[in-house]
Amino acid sequence: MEGVAVVILVIVAAVLLAAAMGRRLRFRRRPHKPKPWKYIPERRDEPTRTAPDAADQLRIVMRAPFSKQRLMSRAEYDVFRAVEKHLRTCGPGFRLMAQPSMGEFLSSPDKDAYLSINSKRVDMLVIDTFGMPAVAIEHQGSGHYQNDAPARDAVKREAMRRAGIEFLEIFDYHAPADIGRLLAEAIARNKPPASPSAIPPRQTS
Repeated sequence: MEGVAVVILVIVAAVLLAAAMGRRLRFRRRPHKPKPWKYIPERRDEPTRTAPDAADQLRIVMRAPFSKQRLMSRAEYDVFRAVEKHLRTCGPGFRLMAQPSMGEFLSSPDKDAYLSINSKRVDMLVIDTFGMPAVAIEHQGSGHYQNDAPARDAVKREAMRRAGIEFLEIFDYHAPADIGRLLAEAIARNKPPASPSAIPPRQTS
C-alpha cells in the first residue's frame, strides 16, 4: 500500500507541475495588448512650430515684445547716401532701394534655384525709370567676410550674372568720389531700353 501511495503522490506532483508549466507558457505567449489611446487636448497657449497660419501669427505677435532697429549699419548707410547723391546725376528715373529681397526682383522656372536666392538680400538695388533692376550694390565692410559670407556672395553674384544685373561691390576704402564714378560706369553699362514695351512683365506666383 505504501508503494501505491508513493506512486500516486508522484503522479499528482507531476500533473501539478505540468499544469503550472502550462500556465507559465500561456502567460509568456499572451500577445501584448497596447494601452488604450488617450486623447490629450492641444494646449492653445503654445504656438505650433509648423507653418502657422495668419491667425496663429497674429496671436504670436500680439504676445511678443518688439523694438525698432537700424535698417543698415552706419557704414552701409554712408554708402547709401553717397550712392543716392550721385544717382541724381546719372539720368532721370533712377531710384535706390535698401535691403531688397532677391526673390522680389529675380525669378526662375527652376524651383530649387529660386528657393536658393529667395530669402537672400542685397544691400542696395538701383532700379531704372521702368522699375527694372539695373545695378545691385553690396557693401563689403571690414567684418563682411565672416562665416559663409563669401559663399553667399558667390550665389548672389552668379544669380545676378545670369539675370543680366550688374553686381557692384563697394569697399571701405572707396571714397565718395570713387563710389560716384563706379556707379556712373555701372549705370552706363546698364541703360534701360528706350521703350517700356521691351520690358518683360513681372512674374507672379
